[in-house]
Amino acid sequence: MRWLRVNYKLLVQVLILFSAYIFPPFYTTAATSEEEKNDIALIYMTADGELNEHVYFIEATLAGFSEAIDLYSVKDVMPNSLQAYNHLVFVGDEEGRLPEVALKEMEMFPGQLLVFGWNADQLERFWEWGFLGEDSIRSVDGHSLKEIKSVVHAIPPGDCEILSEGRTVDKNLPLIIKSGNTAYVATTAFGTEEKLALSRSLYVLLDVPASVPHPAYIRLEDISPFSDPKLVRETGNYLADRNIPFFMAVIPVYVNSETGEQMPLSSNKELVEVLLDLQSKGGMVIAHGYTHSYRFDETGEGFEFWDVQLNQPITTEKTDELPTPILSRDAFSSDRDYQEYQSELLEVETKYVQRKHTKSIEDLTELGLYPIAFEAPHYTMSSNGYEVTSDYYSSLFGQIQLSDLNWSVMDAPLFISKPAILSGMTLYPETIGYIDPALPDPFQEMENSVTKLQEVPGSVIGGFYHPYLGVEYLAEVIRLMESVPNMEWLDYSTTNQHVTSERVTIIQNAKGIEVQSTITEFGQLFENVKENPFQSMLWLIVFIVTGFLTVFFTYVVNLRFRLKKRLFKERPNSG
Repeated sequence: MRWLRVNYKLLVQVLILFSAYIFPPFYTTAATSEEEKNDIALIYMTADGELNEHVYFIEATLAGFSEAIDLYSVKDVMPNSLQAYNHLVFVGDEEGRLPEVALKEMEMFPGQLLVFGWNADQLERFWEWGFLGEDSIRSVDGHSLKEIKSVVHAIPPGDCEILSEGRTVDKNLPLIIKSGNTAYVATTAFGTEEKLALSRSLYVLLDVPASVPHPAYIRLEDISPFSDPKLVRETGNYLADRNIPFFMAVIPVYVNSETGEQMPLSSNKELVEVLLDLQSKGGMVIAHGYTHSYRFDETGEGFEFWDVQLNQPITTEKTDELPTPILSRDAFSSDRDYQEYQSELLEVETKYVQRKHTKSIEDLTELGLYPIAFEAPHYTMSSNGYEVTSDYYSSLFGQIQLSDLNWSVMDAPLFISKPAILSGMTLYPETIGYIDPALPDPFQEMENSVTKLQEVPGSVIGGFYHPYLGVEYLAEVIRLMESVPNMEWLDYSTTNQHVTSERVTIIQNAKGIEVQSTITEFGQLFENVKENPFQSMLWLIVFIVTGFLTVFFTYVVNLRFRLKKRLFKERPNSG
């Protein structure tokens, strides 16, 4: 089981700056305040006994209702370890026999029990239920699925409340069921429709009031040194003039995919002035990676924190050739050798992520732009990457990658939450996508998402917009978002956030933003030399050659002057 590590550096800062944290955030969970926590024990049973994408997603969704969730592998449940919780959740992702201790502890649990997937029939509370194995559904609550879905065919007692149903070719199957303080969900894998059904049902399953607003946000995406300052200003001012809080996802360095040449944000002075102006009007900066590229992919297209060509975490910073694909356990003669190999890979990735975050935070801060959150390029990053990132940022925007084996296994819960995989960071999920003018109807997918989200109380209406489109589509996006009943623009500026690097600390709370920086010109010069040694060496050679030429030119001029002066003195007097 993967335990979250304690961030000691952050703990010290929190203690020192305690006074800055006495104001509770505007949105903490989907429906509960800090004083009304639902303490949840989540027990999982998977094929290898480890956390997987199904468990991570269920936990992330539950985290919208409670920040106090403890994860246990079914084999690690100890006697009398569950009695302190209000809710017990069991995720049966693998069919099999429950360990005796876990079975006894779950049967003794007096509170609310919620079971996902397999093995519910082994618990006494479900002995009156019928379980007929797997069946396939094609729709959920009248909404067609993109692909046929396998679920457990459960037959609950007659007095149960059916909260959601799936439809096979010829019959309905209960998908989410509640009976008193016992509930059952017939799957552990969630696509879009199943996610919506689970999210709106959790209010009933956890006995939580559902009268909560829809927090909404819009971010201007992929602003890089190559962006058009006029279009960024136009879209930003459109939002600022309407008092709409907005975010600016900024990439500090643009990489030319053909030459590998890097263009820093500082070189586009007009764009920097626009961003500073928009920041002063309430626009909030999100660090969107450092280059948004890897192996000289074009900025905005590349996967900076994931090796997409090999579909694996970053294992090298060398970009001239592909590294060896990550080896499996079978390639090693012992567990010790395999663990050492994995540790070496983690160290490479850790240092890579640390360097990228440090450069991003400090380069932006040096320009007077203060990032208050992070967004991973293309939302891709390993669980170790998230853990490293949590040392630098307190919040993350977008979706989350739920697998260390495949970047495309990603999703986002519908609520603001602190999923376990993010190691303490708060997730502000992207839920409605973006406008794609290449589609016959650029708004259709966004409209469909907004319509469905209205059925889930407290769900986030979060999307992004590319400034290169100008304001042509932006007005309709805002109209669509504001059409949601009980929608409220997220006032992120009043929430408690922190961003830290070795030389920068940014604290945000209801009083504003406080920035502490020890960046000096000499220190920045040293970092630039370390970052680009070859380029720095060329400049040093240019400087030395220029110096020699200057000295030589001065010497020649001085010599000629002295020679001319001597000739004048030696000239015979004509008088």
